[in-house]
Amino acid sequence: MNFIIYSKYIITSLIILFFLIILVPTELYGEEFSISIVDQKIFQDLNGEWNLVGVVQSNEGTPLEVKIGVNITKPNNVSSILASNTFTNVIYPYTAAPFKFTISSNELFKGLAYPIETKKIAKPFFMELRQNYSNFATDDEKALVGTIKNKGSNIIKNVAVYASVHSINGTQIDSVKSTVIPVIYPNEEISYKIIPDDAIKDDVYFYSCAGLDINAPISTLSIGNGEYIVFNLESVSAISNFRYENSSDSIIFEIKPYNPVGGPTIFQIPQISSNQKIDIFLDGKQYENKIVTMDGKTISMNIFIPKDKHEVKISGIRNQL
Repeated sequence: MNFIIYSKYIITSLIILFFLIILVPTELYGEEFSISIVDQKIFQDLNGEWNLVGVVQSNEGTPLEVKIGVNITKPNNVSSILASNTFTNVIYPYTAAPFKFTISSNELFKGLAYPIETKKIAKPFFMELRQNYSNFATDDEKALVGTIKNKGSNIIKNVAVYASVHSINGTQIDSVKSTVIPVIYPNEEISYKIIPDDAIKDDVYFYSCAGLDINAPISTLSIGNGEYIVFNLESVSAISNFRYENSSDSIIFEIKPYNPVGGPTIFQIPQISSNQKIDIFLDGKQYENKIVTMDGKTISMNIFIPKDKHEVKISGIRNQL
């Protein structure tokens, strides 16, 4: 792992054609996959293509990467599996993410979506982006309209908004995702609009599960004067108020493990010198139960975070005090 500091410039049968929406039973999957696939519906768009939409619900206390699939038969009677991720690359504990398959009109569904693979990952959730939106569909376009503001000190790249679309009776009728927002700078606010499929637009009433998919990991932190330091953070937790404090040469953040008994956090930064001294404080008190290693390029810190929310302060970041 190389670190740098750089400048800011830097269904078994053919779906019945006369139904626009076909209600299909919920399919639940066992503990093996740690997820439930719910609210699966099918509709045909104005191009004649079939669309299978639904939601993956996490039943796991660890962030998950989930891949789902649906069996289809092509015109030459060859069967295959169409695979896709959910609309967010990471599903955080006990949350949900929508999905959508679009299949050509000359291909046949064989059953409903099912899990192909789930993977537990130690990816923290940075609570730096704030959404402001109305759940109700807007204007004649029945759009989801809102804003995203970066409240943190990090440049955040490749962000998309996703949501489930519902009719007035609460039935999910579509899954939508915005175009990718390439970059959101600290304190910048970005507007977005997502328009549902024209085939179901007249039935759209409200949106739910509106969330953010960040395709580029948050890995840089502003240290002032237009400079950023690269870091790596592995933790099954929610992170907030992540910042660099110049006066104490420290990175400070609030952390709350998803596991009710707490869990480990691994934090890595560039090593500036051979005699660099790293001190770690938990809730203002020096934390002794830590493992710090240096290999000449990287400083790695292994810290166990107890249950509930805590403030972590790591000093000696730039070795300049």
